[in-house]
Amino acid sequence: MDEHRPRELETRKKLKILYVGRMATPLRDILSGKTAEDARHLPGFFQPWYRLAKRGHQVDFVVTSNDNVEADVKVDWFSENNLKANIYDPALEASWHKRIFRRLSRLGRLAYHTNRAIRRERYDFIVCWAFYEGLVGNIFAKVYGIPCGMRAMGTMLYPELQRQGAFKLALRKPAEYLSFRLPKSYFLMTDDGTRGDAVYQAWRPRKERYKYLFWKTGVEVKPIDKVRSRREVPTHPYLFFAARFDPWKRHDKVVRMLKNLHEKGYAIHLYFCGSVQSEKYLSEVKALIAELGLKEYVCFLGSIAQDDLRFYAYYAVANPFFYDFSNLGNVFFESFATGSVVIGLNDGSLDGYIENGKNGFLVDDFDEAVDITEKILNDEIDIRKLRENAFHTSQERVIDRNERFDAEANLIEAMALGRQCDLGTYENGLHTFPVSISK
Repeated sequence: MDEHRPRELETRKKLKILYVGRMATPLRDILSGKTAEDARHLPGFFQPWYRLAKRGHQVDFVVTSNDNVEADVKVDWFSENNLKANIYDPALEASWHKRIFRRLSRLGRLAYHTNRAIRRERYDFIVCWAFYEGLVGNIFAKVYGIPCGMRAMGTMLYPELQRQGAFKLALRKPAEYLSFRLPKSYFLMTDDGTRGDAVYQAWRPRKERYKYLFWKTGVEVKPIDKVRSRREVPTHPYLFFAARFDPWKRHDKVVRMLKNLHEKGYAIHLYFCGSVQSEKYLSEVKALIAELGLKEYVCFLGSIAQDDLRFYAYYAVANPFFYDFSNLGNVFFESFATGSVVIGLNDGSLDGYIENGKNGFLVDDFDEAVDITEKILNDEIDIRKLRENAFHTSQERVIDRNERFDAEANLIEAMALGRQCDLGTYENGLHTFPVSISK
């Protein structure tokens, strides 16, 4: 983890900041006794929070969760007292009409605890994390006259927007619609290829009520000799696929890719890593593996540290990316920025980084991915040169992690203090990176 220089605020005022959202994996990690170096996943959530806390600000949370975490905090920049409420209500995988009462109950309890926290602490700023829970934070910020910012890591709304249009989608997704309409200081959406900019253009208020920031994420570009991992390189060739178990991540496509390779005579292995979003989907993937006779060739690593992810990605024969909505997520950046071999779905999301055949591969389906993997295994492709090109492209095009997340921490400070802040390049109603973080 980087050493952070606490930025000298002119006022040096200690701010009180409240996050309202779901229990994110990094928060669960810190609550369960892990350190900043062990915090996994969602750097877009963890990095701004960590930087704000290290600058001396009080950062509190009101969250809903599927995890009844027993607090065992071991860091000096966060305490159990910073968790104002953990509204525990395990996920229910059922039809929408069976889930709606649970969702309403969760939101009602979230509203109660958010209101109580605000009345007790008198916060300077509220970070509204994503649509449902974040909407509650946005509403209470408006009620109490507290500046707030909405934060979303991307969106799955664009395909539905294309099919149904803005009006019908608003009727079906009222919480998301209101999140785009209510006043706030800013709405920061990660530009991850899921077309959050198009959703904003469809739902944006006629009169500007906030600044819409469409920023890409930041990544630590790290060569393999700088990766700190105690793992051993597997003795057999393998594919590596890092993603939480959620149906739209499409682990099933990678399993079928593995089966095709076996049918061609390549007894290659497959390593999965990631947390479990859907137990039902995990069971379906395991059933498919058993059905195809691949159980002894598939390894489930669970959640692993970022450097372990980079390690496995780098030494893999290939890292397939077959997500349904977009493949331009943290896993892609962490893999690509180490010089790993990426085979990505040609859906447009990776076009700004992958030059087909030069620093990675873009394919139309997993059959094409099988053909490329076969060539790699037969030494028909200069993988050494491809790895070098991937790493150099990352150095040129990927936003530095410190620059990106220092800018987001600066943004929150500035909005809380009512100051001007560099929001990035402005065009067509939205602001994009780069942002100057010097003050």
